[in-house]
Amino acid sequence: MTDNQGWLKFDFYPAGAELIRQGGRTGTLIVLKEGEVEVLRDGRFVSSIRQPGAIFGEMSVLLDRPHSATVRAVTDVQLYVIADALTVLEAHPAWLLQIARLLAQRVNATTAQLVTLKQEQQDAGEDVLVLPSTVFSSWSDPQI
Repeated sequence: MTDNQGWLKFDFYPAGAELIRQGGRTGTLIVLKEGEVEVLRDGRFVSSIRQPGAIFGEMSVLLDRPHSATVRAVTDVQLYVIADALTVLEAHPAWLLQIARLLAQRVNATTAQLVTLKQEQQDAGEDVLVLPSTVFSSWSDPQI
């Protein structure tokens, strides 16, 4: 592992290595440089990602919760690990905007999938998935 800036480390993991474990806490962000990873939740495949610049661990860092999924190397991977990520993000607020955009894209894609599922259920005469009409009932606490 090479130390580039103290908080930013370049690392390499072989195929099959677990980068993040669901339920664990690392306080780090991982940025994919090269290779392919898979995301698993509760042992089930969620997605495969090979886009350089993809970020992992951000939900755990921002919500101060355990990791919600496992991330495992499908191929050999090269990545950057940002240790003590919350402190680093506080020092680089523009990065927070990039992460917010990433999360907004994920919410948008998930919402589109849910709307499609709801329509398919309606067309098939099945019980219909209920989507919330509002996400937040109140914006009284901007810290949430």
